[in-house]
Amino acid sequence: MKKILLIGASSSVAIDLYDKYNKNYEFIRMSRTPTHSDINDFNLFDSNTYYKSDYKYDGLVYFPGTINLKNFSSLSIEDFKNDYNINFLGLVQALQFYLPSFNNGASCVFFSTTANKNGMPFHSSVSSVKSAIVGLTKSLAAEWAPKYRVNCISPSIFESNMSSKILRSERIKERISNNHPLKRYGSSNDISEMVNFLISEKSSWITGQDIFVDGGMSNIKL
Repeated sequence: MKKILLIGASSSVAIDLYDKYNKNYEFIRMSRTPTHSDINDFNLFDSNTYYKSDYKYDGLVYFPGTINLKNFSSLSIEDFKNDYNINFLGLVQALQFYLPSFNNGASCVFFSTTANKNGMPFHSSVSSVKSAIVGLTKSLAAEWAPKYRVNCISPSIFESNMSSKILRSERIKERISNNHPLKRYGSSNDISEMVNFLISEKSSWITGQDIFVDGGMSNIKL
């Protein structure tokens, strides 16, 4: 059975992925805020707290992220640093720690945002750091091919613990739904299904891709 590292395993997508596919994979779960007894507690910025074993891993999915939506003038340098640390440097540290333990054919999955393609107001911090993740995805895919695959998912807004402050009323939910060509915002299931595809053998000829799971928002203008 394939062993897949889930970093940030208390996220809505990670929980959905685990609940549906824990019989298909052996998931090794880590979280800064563990919600289940079999999720390993760890500090994102302290590799001494990372899960350690003699395992060889077949994949790594990095879930930690932020939604820090402010106008540019209201953002402090600390806001930018915090977004960069959680979204990007935490990912880099995890990859450097676990890379020596990857099996041939291992698949890595990262997360960006549809805002890395379409300019959106109040997204200057999150869009900047998520664009860096797309760059990392393509660079590592080139560097690690054909041994490992690296892909990125760029979702539009979807229902999750993190987005609950945005999707806070029926009026807002309706407005956001209508902004998408498919007339709804996403679900954790929409995203976890793409993660499952990318860590599976079904995607064995896919690497270096930034895949938009966004209800058509990035490519269709109504």
